[in-house]
Amino acid sequence: MPFPASPWLITVLLGVLALAPQEARAGMTPEEVKAFEGFKALAERGDAQAQLSLGLCFDNGSGVAKDQVQAVSWYRKAAEKGYAKAQDRLGTRYRYGLGVAEDQVLAVSWYRKAADQGDARAQDRLANHYRHGEGVAKDEIEAYAYLSLAGVTYELARGRLAVLEKQMSGDQIAAGKKRAKELQKEIDAKIAAKAAGK
Repeated sequence: MPFPASPWLITVLLGVLALAPQEARAGMTPEEVKAFEGFKALAERGDAQAQLSLGLCFDNGSGVAKDQVQAVSWYRKAAEKGYAKAQDRLGTRYRYGLGVAEDQVLAVSWYRKAADQGDARAQDRLANHYRHGEGVAKDEIEAYAYLSLAGVTYELARGRLAVLEKQMSGDQIAAGKKRAKELQKEIDAKIAAKAAGK
């Protein structure tokens, strides 16, 4: 027969837990908590990189309890400032419905903003949407073009491009290569315009 807990023992245990450091209760190191606090201070002052890092802390439960909604909120703040890595992250939140309602059109929109800045992972993800017609009309030529650009620095995209090429005709591949060159010029122009505007 189990031992009945006395009210005073429960009170003492709850008091001890209340006095224990928050990070110890959550299994977090003091370094994680310190990093979180540092990112939070910078993020609240408007630093986009710190806002992304703070979103990652909430996403991974590093220095703070996991909270997908808070992660999205901080990703959005950095994304709206034009920070490509945050735009890519926000696109993924919409893609899979993490902390927000799933929305393929919004996923494509955020991926495109990051892809237009030359972010290879966003280009790869955008290509995937074009390839499967998710949130955008299916277009293998556009998928090919984005995979070509992403594949310059992102190995996973090179593998996807090789698979896609096996499913395309010679004419489609030629059209994809032509579109990739046009797309690179468009992206270069956007990057130059943004740099000139600063």
